[in-house]
Amino acid sequence: MLVSKNDFENVYNELVANKQPLVLSPKGKSVSFLCTPTGILDEAVTFHNSIPVDFLPEVVTSTEFTLVCKNYQLVSAALFAHGTDIRFPTHHISLLPQSRADERLVFSSQDEAEIVITHPFDGGTSLTRRLYDMSKGGLSFRARSQTKLMQPGRVFSKMTIKIKGRETSVMQGRVVYVKQIFEENSHNFYQVGVQFINNP
Repeated sequence: MLVSKNDFENVYNELVANKQPLVLSPKGKSVSFLCTPTGILDEAVTFHNSIPVDFLPEVVTSTEFTLVCKNYQLVSAALFAHGTDIRFPTHHISLLPQSRADERLVFSSQDEAEIVITHPFDGGTSLTRRLYDMSKGGLSFRARSQTKLMQPGRVFSKMTIKIKGRETSVMQGRVVYVKQIFEENSHNFYQVGVQFINNP
């Protein structure tokens, strides 16, 4: 569903004021980038170019780019460099499908939000990871590296979510994707997406 630029800009201006990064993803690539927006200029979202040089050749060959801003998604066939900035055209803005947008919580590094996973091969070991986001249908968390344990299809039979010290009910989940995300400080982490098998 396409939306007006005025509706989008109200949300976008709030994010700019809070310096909240957006997720930039080139289609068909296993990497995404967190980019803090600086404003809208000439009908384009602007942000500082923080894409590592090693990834530029791979990124520029993509035929489609998406930029997620809360419940909005921008799509463009190209990015435009302007000095040290990148511009993302706002010609095509749509709402994310309700199943993805509904009650999706995104956690910052300051939030006390983590997931505790019982190791699928060693029931006596617990793995604690920082939550990245969560919705009714699933969640994603941060991992320092990509391992065989965190691969699509892996089932976690026991997961406990802790937010601000409060635990939720135990649930099961299946890994559905693993994506490498680069932050503006050139650090990177892996976002591991998990779909709930039995909703809480």
